[in-house]
Amino acid sequence: MKTISLNVLGSLPVVLPDLGTQQAIAGAMARLDEHERLLREQLALTRKIHDDALNGILSSWR
Repeated sequence: MKTISLNVLGSLPVVLPDLGTQQAIAGAMARLDEHERLLREQLALTRKIHDDALNGILSSWR
């Protein structure tokens, strides 16, 4: 198997997008993070409602 040394790897050029593009990407990622946070909150609430409903049904059978 062929490998590449850290020296060779470190000497390779890295092309970055311009600052405006980087900022646009960062903004999009921030919006996605916020959307994910809201979805996780919604999922937690949905699970709680589901669990409470099941517990209510089970306790009424006793």
